[in-house]
Amino acid sequence: MSLSFCGNNISSYNIYDGVLQNPCFVDALNLVPHVFLLFITFPILFIGWGSQSSKVQIHHNTWLHFPGHNLRWILTFALLFVHVCEIAEGIVSDSRRESRHLHLFMPAVMGFVATTTSIVYYHNIETSNFPKLLLALFLYWVMAFITKTIKLVKYWQSGWGVSDLRFCITGIMVILNGLLMAVEINVIRVRRYVFFMNPQKVKPPEDLQDLGVRFLQPFVNLLSKATYWWMNTLIISAHKKPIDLKAIGKLPIAMRAVTNYVCLKEAYEEQKKKVADYPNRTPSIWLAMYRAFGRPILLSSTFRYLADLLGFAGPLCISGIVQLLYHYWGEADIFTTSETLSSKEFLENSYVLAVLLFLALILQRTFLQASYYVTIETGINLRGALLAMIYNKILRLSTSNLSMGEMTLGQINNLVAIETNQLMWFLFLCPNLWAMPVQIIMGVILLYNLLGSSALVGAAVIVLLAPIQYFIATKLAEAQKSTLDYSTERLKKTNEILKGIKLLKLYAWEHIFCKSVEETRMKELSSLKTFALYTSLSIFMNAAIPIAAVLATFVTHAYASGNNLKPAEAFASLSLFHILVTPLFLLSTVVRFAVKVTNGYFSWGSGLATLSNIDIRIPTGQLTMVVGQVGCGKSSLLLAILGEMQTLEGKVHWSNSKSQPRFFSLSRLYSVAYAAQKPWLLNATVEENITFGSPFNKQRYKAVTDACSLQPDIDLLPFGDQTEIGERGINLSGGQRQRICVARALYQNTNIVLLDDPFSALDIHLSDHLMQEGILKFLQDDKRTLVLVTHKLQYLTHADWIIAMKDGTVLREGTLKDIQTKDVELYEHWKTLMNRQDQELEKVIRKTLRRAMYSREAKAQLEDEDEEEEEEEDEDDNMSTVMRLRTKMPWRTCWRYLTSGGFFLLFLMIFSKLLKHSVIVAIDYWLATWTSEYSINNTGKADQTYYVAGFSILCGAGIFLCLVTSLTVEWMGLTAAKNLHHNLLNKIILGPIRFFDTTPLGLILNRFSADTNIIDQHIPPTLESLTRSTLLCLSAIGMISYATPVFLVALVPLGVAFYFIQKYFRVASKDLQELDDTTQLPLLCHFSETAEGLTTIRAFRHETRFKQRMLELTDTNNIAYLFLSAANRWLEVRTVRSSHDFEMEAQQKGGLVQRGSQGKGALSVLFFFCVCEEDWPRANICCQSSSLFSLEEDCH
Repeated sequence: MSLSFCGNNISSYNIYDGVLQNPCFVDALNLVPHVFLLFITFPILFIGWGSQSSKVQIHHNTWLHFPGHNLRWILTFALLFVHVCEIAEGIVSDSRRESRHLHLFMPAVMGFVATTTSIVYYHNIETSNFPKLLLALFLYWVMAFITKTIKLVKYWQSGWGVSDLRFCITGIMVILNGLLMAVEINVIRVRRYVFFMNPQKVKPPEDLQDLGVRFLQPFVNLLSKATYWWMNTLIISAHKKPIDLKAIGKLPIAMRAVTNYVCLKEAYEEQKKKVADYPNRTPSIWLAMYRAFGRPILLSSTFRYLADLLGFAGPLCISGIVQLLYHYWGEADIFTTSETLSSKEFLENSYVLAVLLFLALILQRTFLQASYYVTIETGINLRGALLAMIYNKILRLSTSNLSMGEMTLGQINNLVAIETNQLMWFLFLCPNLWAMPVQIIMGVILLYNLLGSSALVGAAVIVLLAPIQYFIATKLAEAQKSTLDYSTERLKKTNEILKGIKLLKLYAWEHIFCKSVEETRMKELSSLKTFALYTSLSIFMNAAIPIAAVLATFVTHAYASGNNLKPAEAFASLSLFHILVTPLFLLSTVVRFAVKVTNGYFSWGSGLATLSNIDIRIPTGQLTMVVGQVGCGKSSLLLAILGEMQTLEGKVHWSNSKSQPRFFSLSRLYSVAYAAQKPWLLNATVEENITFGSPFNKQRYKAVTDACSLQPDIDLLPFGDQTEIGERGINLSGGQRQRICVARALYQNTNIVLLDDPFSALDIHLSDHLMQEGILKFLQDDKRTLVLVTHKLQYLTHADWIIAMKDGTVLREGTLKDIQTKDVELYEHWKTLMNRQDQELEKVIRKTLRRAMYSREAKAQLEDEDEEEEEEEDEDDNMSTVMRLRTKMPWRTCWRYLTSGGFFLLFLMIFSKLLKHSVIVAIDYWLATWTSEYSINNTGKADQTYYVAGFSILCGAGIFLCLVTSLTVEWMGLTAAKNLHHNLLNKIILGPIRFFDTTPLGLILNRFSADTNIIDQHIPPTLESLTRSTLLCLSAIGMISYATPVFLVALVPLGVAFYFIQKYFRVASKDLQELDDTTQLPLLCHFSETAEGLTTIRAFRHETRFKQRMLELTDTNNIAYLFLSAANRWLEVRTVRSSHDFEMEAQQKGGLVQRGSQGKGALSVLFFFCVCEEDWPRANICCQSSSLFSLEEDCH
């Protein structure tokens, strides 16, 4: 058959009535704009424009600044889709003619190429900021609009209408070209790059000017957003170099925690103003969250609705493809001279349906991934804002809340590590919950259209079982809440053990306290059993309801309907029931004085006054000592002054006098330095603990370390003052910790210093040195106001002012001479005690002199002891290393988790899973045989009864096995969780002291909180989902290969593509997962450090610095999680598209099956559709590997 542009008919070239009356000429005229654009743009694209390309230098080549950017991309994609339809319509129309007419599809092919070129050309111009070259696009859209309008008018004059597909396609293209022309006019109007004297000057956004911002999703074009193309560089580079924090950079400004915190706080303050006039109403945090983050949630919901609607294209196309296997209109070579093709005729082609299904599923998965990303990004922004609000609340907590046990570190850890994440995932589920009614209603309508009234029986099964699902979901939420309460109690006890581990090991009480934790764990496991039961029932209902609905529907159709069950109806209905699985599953998932106190009564929150009738004043620039017996309220007095106690009555006045001593400056006004009785240190270097955020001054630093006798201790440390010390300083002696805390107070440039018994952990000669050099010389030379709580009465002679306390009240106040005159008995008592302390000092001096005589022998003995300690430390160092480092997940970790649940349960799970999926495949195969044989032979009632009975037995067995597998997986996970926690607790508690010295408390607590929670509640359902997806994939490959063996040829490139995608993704995902874990731990440690050192932080007025540090840690963790989420989306997009490519090929191969086995061909198409809807096992593998990172830590 010869090829020609207008065909072999001479009349096709007739122009006697005018050239515009010739359809072939009109089609040729439509080639002109496309050729023009290609001729103009190709030299520019390939040659470039050199140094003129941009006058604005930015780091990232992603600056999108032309107005209407997203609209242009959407319209261009729509135009490309219409071009594809035009090409398909032209090819189908051409195939119905005796000779080839290239003008029917060649202009469409050129239009597709030109439209693709236009968007590539536009992207290069926009990122290069050279808008004058957009004039070529403007001319192209004008010419395309004119030529398409001429074509549409000629069709109208020829009597064509909306019933003709070509007329509709041309009309749509006229609209799209007109809209794109309007977009170009708008760019000219806004940017003024042509026809105007003064072009508009633009400036890149601040994020793109920052070299540290590497997360580009908000800034790239629409295609790159949809495909995550901008992630390619990071994914590929991870194969050569590990991804670190420098590689992922910083968050964009709009995603930072401080930005979202301000947004949420403003929304909450607005809610507070609205309810201010209603005393009985409280502001709603939910409304505040909606005001702050409602817009992206609505956008995500829109994407989800579009994805769900496009998902129903699958069953419709499957029905059409299977139906064409029986009634293929193209079996005879029928040619027609009809110039038009209706939409119905166009869709009666299996290849057209395959292409449409391919495009629909591509769009559906694209919208679905966009919905996932938007919700995850919004959830992360919400989490950052909530963490900032929680941290601010912690900084305002009264010390009594922590000391009285009303708020513990375990509760704070749960709040930060678990509950904020659960709220984030609730936000992730919101669009799914809102889309659930749409899926159910649309599914039922399509089922009714396919099967008639029998579909209502299946819908009735779903409706009747939905309340059971809701009941299970309610009980599941109650069980989860109960489990969380027991988990909090267990964490509280674990935290107490870890804090006092040194004392427990000294008295060998580890097993006694472990038993207490195990008792609480047993209560938690009892609640977890209930949780596991309802989870397994939820999974069972999710799997069993579609089977029960299919059984009821098909059996009813077989007996009640007069029509035979056809494969097209059967398999389209199966795919619809498969779609209904998701909403059903979601249904189950929610003086000149510095300080003066007048008439003060203070309490620790119980309502009873701990301090009563406090009327004191602390002179400015002088040394005030607070003395008294143990428990008389000296430390409480300092905390009351700092505002850490509840004020029942009275006031604390801080001096605002402008007449400050010469050393004071405005920056120090009202500033306080505080050293607590219980030393509190950061998990940082010695230098950072002393400077505590202040600028480093070498001279001042040396003076402080000498005054506190720290230099000899620093010299003994392995890295001097750059040695990192433990979270609570417990790798140092008590005296060293005490002196570092005092040195911190001395180093700060503050006007008031509060020292709470700084000599309690020091021997007499160190105490005397600190008093003489640190307090009397260093502090008083600066004329700083000093309040010293002490039991060292021999130092009272140095005090300018003395406050004597007894039983929570002030016994005496004044100078030592005043007390000697007014209370002789008290003075004589002090004098007696001072004499005793002087005698003890003399004894210490004599002992020191005797030890100095044997210094060499002592030194040699000390060195031998140090060598022995180093050998012990080397043996025990491995445990700490495992806790600190995130390594590659070994397969033995998976095996250890599976065997922790017991070999019997493991065998039962594997056996029941294999048997269940074999039965499910048998159900579908039986249905294929039933519909094929019954439809062809049209046998009587006996055959129908045989097939119905077999189908019912298989469905019943499938429902039973669904229950067995769900119970088995959950019970195996529960047993594994019990054994793993028991081993973890014993290994931690029985670990060496050095492990606790070098490992932060927050890191250990994270093993017992977030990681244990993952093992308890997350791994079992993820394991179930992983095995289900994997077996479904293997079943699909087997069934498709059986029905259409030629598919095995297509499986080879599919496997190669998946191999390379997974190869690059696995490395990057591992690095990003490690970054997510390692950046979360410092955040948790920072929260626990802050809670322990609240008094010190507030005394130093360093709340702002600690808030800033928290925001930095939150942003660092969020950027790691965002990149991990983007990497998962990157994988989803590529594996889904590869699956859909070969799904289309499988559908086309389905046409190769012989008559009489069409049901098997339809079954292969159904299985491939289900695999693509299932997202393959890839997402579950990613989720399971993420969970096993936490499991690996606990296993070691």
